[in-house]
Amino acid sequence: MSIRVVVSDALNRRVPMFDTKRYAEFERAVADVVKGRAKYRLVHTSARSKRRYYSVRQGLYTLYYSVAADDPANTVFEEFLSDDEEDLIMDVFAEGHD
Repeated sequence: MSIRVVVSDALNRRVPMFDTKRYAEFERAVADVVKGRAKYRLVHTSARSKRRYYSVRQGLYTLYYSVAADDPANTVFEEFLSDDEEDLIMDVFAEGHD
C-alpha cells in the first residue's frame, strides 16, 4: 500500500530550525509511523472532517499526526513538540469547538 505523507505548513516552517538531535528524533518518529511500528495514542477525532489525530512519543518530543477516516494512506504530520512547547500551547490556546 502506498502512503501519501504531508507535513503541515506550521511544522514545515520549523523543521529547518531543529538542532541535529531533534531532527534525528523527528526522522525516527516519522519513520516509525510510516513503517507501522509506532506506539501511537488517539488524541482527537474531528467531528467535521472525521480525521483522527494521534500522538507518538519519541525521546524528549511528541509527534502529532492525523489520518483521513476515508483514506488511511492520507497522513499529515501536524506538530513535533517538546513538553515545554506543549505546556505553552495549552496555556495560550483555550479548547474550543472543532
